[in-house]
Amino acid sequence: METRSGKISVYSSGGTASAGSMSYRVSLPSSWIKELGLDKDNSAELVFDGKSIIIRPMLSDDINKFKSAAIKSEHNVVQYEYFDKATLCSTIICDFTDKTLRVVNHTDNLLKTAFGVQNKPDWNDFMEFMAERCVPKTRDNLTEILKKLNLNSYDAVAIVEKTQGRMAEDDQWLKITKL
Repeated sequence: METRSGKISVYSSGGTASAGSMSYRVSLPSSWIKELGLDKDNSAELVFDGKSIIIRPMLSDDINKFKSAAIKSEHNVVQYEYFDKATLCSTIICDFTDKTLRVVNHTDNLLKTAFGVQNKPDWNDFMEFMAERCVPKTRDNLTEILKKLNLNSYDAVAIVEKTQGRMAEDDQWLKITKL
């Protein structure tokens, strides 16, 4: 990993920005931009986690391009096909390395899709979805259930992998493929 220091330039925002608004710029080494495969005609995706900023090429909204790029980058990629009985309702491609995902729905019935009305769920939405597809953390006999599943601790993703996300109260389940 290469580290460089950079100067932050501060500018007064113009146009319709509120009074006193500022914008900030940092120059990046051209070698880094080239290595990312970016040029003046590309857009970049900025990811802020509260502590650092990641700059990367814009991830495709196309689920197949997203999947191909993640696999090409040798990331930990998993495909989840969300079914209602035998009907495929949603396909979710998860990049566990970057904690990103793309979803395509195969039904107009929002009650049967993985994320309902949400077209662009984020990683937190995915983790909430997984938690909804498994035994709750507050279950009285959770230790016994985890033991039966051969798990040492509560991990919603691991539980769903073992149970296919099947719940007693509905007919929905997940086909999981590690790519």
